Amino acid sequence: MIIENHRCFGKEIANSTLFQSKEIGMIVEKHKKPFSIIPKVFAISLDDKENKLFKRESEKLSIEIETDKNKDIQNPQNVELYSNEILQHLLIEENKYIINQYMTPEQQPDINIKMRAILIDWLIDVHAKFKLQDETLYITISLIDRYLSLAQVTRMRLQLVGVAALFIACKYEEIYPPALKDFVYITDNAYVKSDVLEMEGLMLQALNFNICNPTAYQFLQKYSTDLDPKDKALAQYILELSLVEYKFTIYKPSQIAQSVIFLVNKIRTPTYKTQNENYLKPCAKQLCTLLQIADQSSLQAVRKKFNASKFFEISRIKVEKINK
Repeated sequence: MIIENHRCFGKEIANSTLFQSKEIGMIVEKHKKPFSIIPKVFAISLDDKENKLFKRESEKLSIEIETDKNKDIQNPQNVELYSNEILQHLLIEENKYIINQYMTPEQQPDINIKMRAILIDWLIDVHAKFKLQDETLYITISLIDRYLSLAQVTRMRLQLVGVAALFIACKYEEIYPPALKDFVYITDNAYVKSDVLEMEGLMLQALNFNICNPTAYQFLQKYSTDLDPKDKALAQYILELSLVEYKFTIYKPSQIAQSVIFLVNKIRTPTYKTQNENYLKPCAKQLCTLLQIADQSSLQAVRKKFNASKFFEISRIKVEKINK
């Protein structure tokens, strides 16, 4: 049984409106071995044949380091040649998937914003445990919001919606998606396989099988090319904090991603300015407040995830008041 922190799952989520907290262990991060460079003094003392060998090895090493630094550019999946065209296409497509505000007594009388936040926090933890792709998480949450804007859901079936959305996103995005039984298992058998499959069908029908809409993560990848790795980790951390908050559904994914980049630059350089600052400021201010109070929230899945060494333990950052 998977034990989660500050979230309800299994039979407990189906039978109560509050989530019960349990303890969880930290995820152990693996460290890459650093490159070792051969000292020049050893290379000089060898004969010409061996010197040529060391030269080749040295050239190979420099190529590897350069490739590691520019892996975003070298990655063929980024399709740098068509990057601008792809971005323009995403900007057009996102207008087709604007989410109507659905958390109203008329549209969703049995669930509220807090329940959504707890569900998303739990899914972020599950996503980390399964070691899924980043894009899978964003597609999952997008599917949840889009479905909830179209269909009424009871609190008894809210977690089922989340599990079915993750199930769909995994089959779409992952090379080796978890098995159906794994999704039943993480709910503590509150649902059976047929429940997940039935909800999957209902969601796909309601969404007309349109799964891959533009997400904020895709825009972040496009807009963050000039950031160093640590700032990229900070940007992703802020972006994932916003996933838990329902109020950010009023913004377009591109606006959230741009606001995150603006905020990161503002944190690093308080005098930073940009042309569309007035457009980004409202969202950026909310993101900044969210970042400042993150350690006070009862939902800590994102902070725990970004406390890992591969994210430079960026969730420990403390942001003071930023000048307007």
